[in-house]
Amino acid sequence: MPFIGDEDIIALRVAAENVKRHSVLNKVTIGGITYQFEEREVCPYFYMVLPKTFDDLSPEYVLLKYPNVNRPKIILSNEEGTVNFAFEHMSDSTEEMEARLTTYKAVIKKLHPSYAFFSECIYDLESGLKAAYYDFRGIAIDDDIYCLNFFTDLPTGELFGWFTCPIDLKDKWGPLARQMIQTIKPSSQN
Repeated sequence: MPFIGDEDIIALRVAAENVKRHSVLNKVTIGGITYQFEEREVCPYFYMVLPKTFDDLSPEYVLLKYPNVNRPKIILSNEEGTVNFAFEHMSDSTEEMEARLTTYKAVIKKLHPSYAFFSECIYDLESGLKAAYYDFRGIAIDDDIYCLNFFTDLPTGELFGWFTCPIDLKDKWGPLARQMIQTIKPSSQN
């Protein structure tokens, strides 16, 4: 067994304290802006913990960030329009979650072979639902972005979501986005 010295113990404590502070259970300051979180009804199908100040992305930004006509129906954003959650409620899928994860990632890889993928995971949400995500470095018009795509099966159909932020904020927003996804629950459970 390797020896763990005082410096290692201190580093582990600091890391654990940072995780506690950088949580949707607390106020979080990123880029000089303080965010508070609350559970919100995103649409009639589900609730989720999100920053209180996230609001509908302005129509001008929607066209810039999601130029495809098949853009998500719900897009919530910070005031600057740089950090976004987008959602699409779709009909039930007959494919297993693992197969969908493979298919969705393959589509992105085929369309954008230069994108660098970080991780993928299938896990249980606090509500008892299963969810999956994969994240990658994408390219936007003016900068590289961090993208975290996720999906879960609500009783009313599949919920597909996108989270994006500037790549330089990946280490701050990525863990928070995964925490927020963990809180998704169907409306019928509230």
